[in-house]
This record gives sequence, C-alpha cells and structure tokens, in this order.
Amino acid sequence: MFKRFRTYLIIGVIALLPALATLYILKLLFRIIDPTLGVAVAHVLDLVGVLKFPLEIGGFVFQTHIPGVGTILTLILLAWIGMIARSFVGRQALRYTDRLFYRIPLARTIYSTVKQITSAFERDQASFKKVVLVPYPRQGVYTMGFFTGDANGEIQAKTKGRILNIFLPTTPNPTSGWLVMVPEEDVIFLDMTVEQGLKYIISGGVVTPVWPPVVPGHSPELQKEKTP
Repeated sequence: MFKRFRTYLIIGVIALLPALATLYILKLLFRIIDPTLGVAVAHVLDLVGVLKFPLEIGGFVFQTHIPGVGTILTLILLAWIGMIARSFVGRQALRYTDRLFYRIPLARTIYSTVKQITSAFERDQASFKKVVLVPYPRQGVYTMGFFTGDANGEIQAKTKGRILNIFLPTTPNPTSGWLVMVPEEDVIFLDMTVEQGLKYIISGGVVTPVWPPVVPGHSPELQKEKTP
C-alpha cells in the first residue's frame, strides 16, 4: 500500500513539475525581477531628467516604474550573457562558477544535477541526429538511443553491411552512456524529436511523447480517431 502511494506521489510530482516550475519562473520574472529592474531604470531616468515619476501615459498613472521594462531588460541581459558565455572570457567565468558551486556541499548536488540536464540538451541535440531503438542487451529487449552517424573507416571495412553508431545514454543522466555499433537492419528509427527522446530517458519513461504527433489545429483525440 505504501509503495503504491509512493509511486503515485512521485508520478504526481513529475507530472506537475513542469507547470509549477514555469509558474514559479513567471512569478519570479514579473513580481520580483520586473519591478526591481523597472524601479532602478525609473530612478536613473528620473535623475537624468528624462522622465519624472509619478508618470501619466494615456490616462494611466505609473507611480514608481513602467511595468514590462524590467522584463524586456531581463531578456536583453540573458541574451547578452548567452553571447558572452560563448566567448573565451565567458567560458573561463563558467569554469570558475562550476568550481565555486562544486565546493559547497548542498549546492553541489543541486548544481551538478541541473548542469547535467542542461548540458544534455545543449550538447546532445547538436550531435544526436535521430532517436532510435536497438535490440539491447538481447533480442526482444529494446533500448532507446541516438543515431550519431555511420561507422566509417576500418570498422565499416571489416564488417558486413552498413554499420551505424548508436549512443545509448543512461537514466536519469543522459550525459553518460556508451557507444554501440549496430547493423542498419537492426535499428528502428523513431519519429520523436531528440528533445522528446531526452525527456523520455531523463524521466525514466514517465514523460511519453504524444503519438501520433499532434497536427497543428487538431486535438490529439480527434487526430487519434482519424488514424487507421
């Protein structure tokens, strides 16, 4: 009884986690970041004499700041950080940040987990081409993996038929795994995207992509009825 309750509890948390995380980020953005940056900008504009608060625009009176300005600045700031992160200086700063968080016991666990997931989506979607199923570790049992390319060179020359490189990630950390080289006829290519495949693996099979894929403007139920 307790095991069943624990299982349902974990599934419930996983099911609600994306929505709760989204709502929390939006709340953080619009209730904390937007007013904070908005008020800071308003003070600067007030000091230089560009705008004076309280400010009336189109019948609306803004006492301390104009809502939305802080959000726009946040998006610009994030884009700027992303640009800097790709430079040499940015990469060095990120390495220093990694070392700093890894030295803090509690923060190390949280930071490393989030870092692994974000690294998986950032790196693997560029290197992984398709989501596949391969008969591993034996016939009749399938493992989800990612097609990364053909096994060329000596490997292809000394084997029969076309050989494909398949990366089999581990759950729930898809940044680790192993490489298997499988004959093309034993590989089943799936229609799901690499992002959907990563979510499926990270969640341990709990987050299952909709099948058949949803056509824009059609509900999954209606589309399912039309599928032969």
